[in-house]
Amino acid sequence: MRVAVCGLGRMGAAFAGVLLAAGHEVAVWNRTAGRAGDLVGRGAVEAPTAAAAASGADLVVLMVFDGTASEQALFAADGIAAGAAAGTLIVNASTVGPDESAALAARAADAGLRYLEAPVLGSVPAVLSGTLTVLTGGDPADAAEAEPVLTAWSHAGRRRHAGPVGAATALKLVANLALGVVAAGLHDAVTLGEDLGLPRDLVLDTLALGAFERIAGRSRERLGAQDYTGAPFTLGALDKDLRLAAAYARRPVPVLAAAVSLTCAAVADGEGDRDISVLGRGTGA
Repeated sequence: MRVAVCGLGRMGAAFAGVLLAAGHEVAVWNRTAGRAGDLVGRGAVEAPTAAAAASGADLVVLMVFDGTASEQALFAADGIAAGAAAGTLIVNASTVGPDESAALAARAADAGLRYLEAPVLGSVPAVLSGTLTVLTGGDPADAAEAEPVLTAWSHAGRRRHAGPVGAATALKLVANLALGVVAAGLHDAVTLGEDLGLPRDLVLDTLALGAFERIAGRSRERLGAQDYTGAPFTLGALDKDLRLAAAYARRPVPVLAAAVSLTCAAVADGEGDRDISVLGRGTGA
């Protein structure tokens, strides 16, 4: 299959890499140039614009930060819609709001394109191991057509079709709300442990035995090294997703509100590009 991957952040680059390994023909584009060198060395074709990447593609994968970036990549003068053939399937793996996704789908339809939302749960290691969870929203026939691509990311079968466009992005916000609450809870648990005079390592090791197993174990490694760079999931991205989730809440969600307060403050302190495990420092350095 001829696939265009637009957006070469950590996840987009990983998507393109596994598609190349699976034998697909891959064209790549990124708004900021200079990120495609390794992929080109592995057989990808770097395009100067999103329109050029989409030209001749059977399917276009979009993986950018948010709804605004999705709109620009799709509908700018040199965007995907300007180069894709009529009927091309757009698979947007970016995390956006349900209303934004529906608006993007409607505008894509007006441009003669098909639109499938496919937000994901997991990060680069899950892409590389094929254990990523992929949530799809849109026409089931479009989801079936995208299967060769989705299988490359998720050959372990961790895929869920949530319903029409908007359903998968809604489900992603719900899932990341849970993640954000766990990350915020880790912060508070470590902070209380410090106040009670307990060693941070002991607190993290104990938390890793229970409900906090995954995030506490991940934080333990990064905290020990004091290294929060190379983040598979940044605080800035989590903050964006939690604020999106809060905007869609129709009833009080006090725990989410507290998590948003914590992530917003951390981003304001310059922690946005760091891994979410940085919250495991508690209030310490």
